Amino acid sequence: MSKNYDLPSPVATIKLDGIFDFKELYNLMHDWLVDRGYFFEETLYKHKVPSPAGAEQTIEWSGWKKVNEYIKYWIEVHIKIRDMKQLEVVKEGEKKILTKGRLQIDFDCHVEADYANRFNGSKFLQKLQDIYLNYIINKDLDFIYTDQLWYVVYKLQRVTKEFLDFDTKGNAFYDAW
Repeated sequence: MSKNYDLPSPVATIKLDGIFDFKELYNLMHDWLVDRGYFFEETLYKHKVPSPAGAEQTIEWSGWKKVNEYIKYWIEVHIKIRDMKQLEVVKEGEKKILTKGRLQIDFDCHVEADYANRFNGSKFLQKLQDIYLNYIINKDLDFIYTDQLWYVVYKLQRVTKEFLDFDTKGNAFYDAW
């Protein structure tokens, strides 16, 4: 039976009330995950009929990556846009369709141990897995795998913030992992 090691949820959050290029943001975040070897799934895409304030969109992504034969990383991205309206803007002499609304992006992640269920089947194998998890790789799970995944999620958040042109351009943990 596989076991999940969750980090505090959500790991990171971005909130923006303004104008942004949603199509480019969507492509940037998707390509960032795929370029780093994550298998990407869009688990939910919901668009509510516009009200006088605007439409509402909810998108959920799930991406996983095998680290080794026992550990798998999972990253979940939850995107919610409220009061969404399309605007036609002339930027540098070129017409662009931008999105105006209230954007919230939550990043979650967890480490999955024994994703192939190799220790499944008998009580002896389950005891063996408990010993392996609690005494042999316990510190590796806490200090290597979950830490590395945490930094990966924060890099994705940083790339997203830079695209949205937030004021913070620096990155204190750029070279970590």
